[in-house]
Amino acid sequence: MVNYSDVLAAYSKVTKYKNPTLLQYSGTLSRMIGNQIYLKPENLQVTGSFKLGGAINVIFNLTDEQKKKGVVTCSAGNWAQAVAYASRILKVRSVIVMVENASQTKINATRGYGAEVLIYGRNSNDVINKSMEIAKSEDLTLLSPFEDDYLIAGHGTIGLEVMKEKPDTEVIFCPIGGGALISGIALAIKKKNPQVKIIGVEPENANAMWLSLKQNSIAEKENVNTIADGLALKKPGIKPFNIVRKYVDDVVLVTEEEIKKTLVFLLERAKLLVEPSGAVSVAAAISNQLDMKDKEVVAILSGGNIDLDKLSHILKEEIASIKE
Repeated sequence: MVNYSDVLAAYSKVTKYKNPTLLQYSGTLSRMIGNQIYLKPENLQVTGSFKLGGAINVIFNLTDEQKKKGVVTCSAGNWAQAVAYASRILKVRSVIVMVENASQTKINATRGYGAEVLIYGRNSNDVINKSMEIAKSEDLTLLSPFEDDYLIAGHGTIGLEVMKEKPDTEVIFCPIGGGALISGIALAIKKKNPQVKIIGVEPENANAMWLSLKQNSIAEKENVNTIADGLALKKPGIKPFNIVRKYVDDVVLVTEEEIKKTLVFLLERAKLLVEPSGAVSVAAAISNQLDMKDKEVVAILSGGNIDLDKLSHILKEEIASIKE
């Protein structure tokens, strides 16, 4: 299992390549909720999401031979861009398999960072199988989006950043997809201060980690249908699940409507463009399911890569609901 020393080692490697996403205090949210709310804006990170730290740490720790040959992975967007960017700065060839319905904006951005993009298949199984096929045929190293110790440690650097800037933090809300982000953050935070509460957040329609914790084993959903596409996984990663059940204090669920309203709120009041997956942490804080008051709270905004068409549709929906 990944440990705290792995996160410290990752921090020394990746920090110089990342933007300093300093905490932003939200007076409006704090007054609404009755807690002191700080936002960790990973939507302002290079490539627009938290995934860069993990990608850099994974590629940095490849052997010289692996770096020489190159890497392959699959992704619908954020992981693709992070791997492409990390590969470029570390001078490693990267091949990314993306599904046929992937956003053209994300495809263009991934290619813009220097990756070779292959459009293939209609679902996660298609792109996973294709990336495995390419890894074998071209002798490339296959990178997993969440089943990797270096990846989890790289994501954990975000936890170190939070505690370095705000050591009195009492509660952290963090989105959960495959679980690599929250598992890395939980490892880092609990070592620094075991009293900090780590709260995971999933959409009600994509609650595989929540279900897995309930049954104490990996649960796989038949269908996931959420606007938070970055969290739309049928099952969590095995390594993240084992870390989450050890270090994460609770997992709460938010509705599709809560996610949309929070995205619009952050755009309007915090002046931050956050994708639905990144908005769930604040949505959970607003819902006040845990009945907390007078706490020092940090909400992780995991990314800001949202298609303009999707953003436009959400805004039109919310404007229409206000007028009714």
